[in-house]
Order: sequence, then structure tokens, then C-alpha cells
Amino acid sequence: MKPGNLRPYFQLMLFGLALILIFLVLFNTLYKTPYTASVLYFNYASYVINGGIPYRDFGFEYPPFALVFFLLPRLLTPNYGLFATLFEIETLVFSLIGLWLTYQISRLLGKAPWKMLTVYILAILAVGPIIARQYDIFPAIMVLLAVYYFETGRHKTSWAILALGTLTKIFPIVLAPVFLIYYLRNRLYKPIWSGIITFALINLVIAIPFFTIGQDAIAGLFKYHAMRGIQVESTYSAFLLAAEKLGLTRVTLVYNFGSWNLAGPLPDILARVSPYLTLFVLLAAYWYTYRLIKPGESQFFRIGPLSILVITLVLITSKVLSPQYPIWLVPLFSLILSRWRYPVLVTFILIGGLTYFIFPDQYLALLNLHPLLVFILLIRDCLIILLAVLAATSLNQKRVMEQVTPS
Repeated sequence: MKPGNLRPYFQLMLFGLALILIFLVLFNTLYKTPYTASVLYFNYASYVINGGIPYRDFGFEYPPFALVFFLLPRLLTPNYGLFATLFEIETLVFSLIGLWLTYQISRLLGKAPWKMLTVYILAILAVGPIIARQYDIFPAIMVLLAVYYFETGRHKTSWAILALGTLTKIFPIVLAPVFLIYYLRNRLYKPIWSGIITFALINLVIAIPFFTIGQDAIAGLFKYHAMRGIQVESTYSAFLLAAEKLGLTRVTLVYNFGSWNLAGPLPDILARVSPYLTLFVLLAAYWYTYRLIKPGESQFFRIGPLSILVITLVLITSKVLSPQYPIWLVPLFSLILSRWRYPVLVTFILIGGLTYFIFPDQYLALLNLHPLLVFILLIRDCLIILLAVLAATSLNQKRVMEQVTPS
């Protein structure tokens, strides 16, 4: 093999080594967080190993396939300290899979691998060490894998992975209408039905046993999330707290449902209407997508910003915006191929930096409603809104790549 042909592989290995050092060294020294969800994951996995059935024998707040990622390290050790280390290695492995997928996509598109890999690494650095302490990277990489298989024509595999991602953390389901719209615009009716059937069957096969065994607990879980208030870091909260500092409204901070939330007439109204706002903005985004997609075109040059757009709209309109939620976007930024990729990435880096400053660095100050932290939270959430605007704007730009054969 000629030396020039080996260069991309050397780039992949160098970026892989950099990612390993980031996880194992940087995220445990200069750039770290004292908070982790691995204790919770360890307990859930231990319940199962000891014969417990989720939803029936113990409360489980996640979709059922999430258990797979908790059980893998727990099967290797009953010791929590070692479990936590193995879980972080698991997140590293998935991050490396995302790196490899990004490399494969760059080769498919004829792009310089180092450019797309750099974007991927920068996005990981933006969200910081929380990526190794939470399990959100698993469904995020599954979304990227579903996109990859979708564009390379392996549609049933793509839908299967999207289903597993949904059974891991719900949010991947917002990509399903984007896939369906592509089929409709290209009059590909057979993949519509095969995709829907594949997606539905996998969800039913995995979920029905749990729903049958623990239906009362699952109904209670839905009620639990429906009754949650406006979480303090959400977009709604940022504007309400800013209005409160200006003397325009009155809100109080309470701890319930496992998080700090706002209480008061206006927060309660927003908590009730937020699901409808999410549905409305998503429908608007899907209509925009339908008008945008042209028959016969590959969508790789749009799938990145489209995915960022719909997921960011969920973040903006959700009544909960936990610090780990930006992880959902990490693998997608390298798929933005227009000249807007730099403003989009810089905006996300700012979002990541401010999120880390708020949590864990200055979270107590935010809970004390310090004016500076309220202002920073408002800026952070305005940047998330800007991210959605930039993603939508980038969709109107002409491609900066040669046409890829449509899948």
C-alpha cells in the first residue's frame, strides 16, 4: 500500500490516541467533575443480578435497553469502584466507535478525515468529563450509526439501531420522521413500511415483557415525569428567573422529583404546556424538512444539521434540561458540511463551556439564585436557541461536496 494511502489510517490512530488520553487523563485531572451517575447505574444492575425485575421489583427511570449498558460492567465485578472504572471505559469505547464512524463517513464523502475528526474531538471536549460519567453517549453514538447505515442503503439495520437507541433514551425517535420524509419525497414506499415494521417490532419485542410485568409501575413512571415541574436549568427557567430578577414575576425554588425545580403559577402552567410546545415545534421542523428535501438527492449534507435542529428543539422546549443532554449532539457536528459548520461548532463550544461553569463549578450559586449565575444561565440557553437557528440556516446553504449516490 502506498504511503499516501496510509495517511488517513495514521490520522485515525492519532485521533484515537488523543481521545484515549482525554478520557483517561484530562477528564480525571485538570478537567473533571466530582459528580457521577454510576452509583445509580451500579445499583440498578445489582438489583437485576440479584433477581430483581425492573419496573416491577424496583423503580427504574430509564427505558429498558439502558439496562444492557449498566449490566455489562456489573457482570465483571461486584465492586463499585471497579464498576465505575469499567463504566468509564465503556463510554470511552463508544466514543471511539463514534470516532471510527466519523472517519468512515469522511471517506465515504471524500473529505479529509482530520477535519471531521477534529470537529468530533472538539465537541467531546466541549461537553467535558460528564460524557464519561453519564450513559448518554450510548444512544448518541447509536444515532450516528443509524444515520450511517441509512445513507449507505442498509435501511432495516438503520431502523433497528434507531429503535434500540429509542429504547435506551427516547430522544432518537425524533429522527424517525426525518427518515420517513426522505422516503416520501423520493417515493420509496417499500422502505417506509419495512422501516416502520422493523422499528415497531424491535420496540415491542424488547418492551412488551417489561410492560406486561410492571405495567402499573410504568404507568406510574409516565405520571411521575408528567408531574415534574420546570427544572432550574431549562430554557423556561432561565427566562423566568431573569424576569424574577427584574421584578416581573415571582417564583420559588423547590427540590422534588429528583431535581431542583421552579414553583409558582407561571412555572406550573409552562410545565403543563411544554409537551405540546415540543410537539408543535417538531411538527414545524418536519414540515420545513419536507419542503427542503428534493427527490433524488443524498441527504448526507443535510442529515447533520437536520438532526441537530430537531434534537436542539427538544432541548429548548423540554421542561428538563440536565447538564448531560448536550451529549446527544456530540457525534453530529462533523456532519455539517456547509460554511456554517464553524459558527455552529463555536456556538456549541460556548454552550459546553457555560454548562460546565454552571454545573458542577457554580451550581450552588445558581441554586441561591445569584444574579450573575442567572444571567449566565440565560446566556447559555439563548445560545442553545441560537444553535437551532444556525442549524436551520445551514440547511439552506448549497453543498460543499460532490453529490453522493442517493441511498
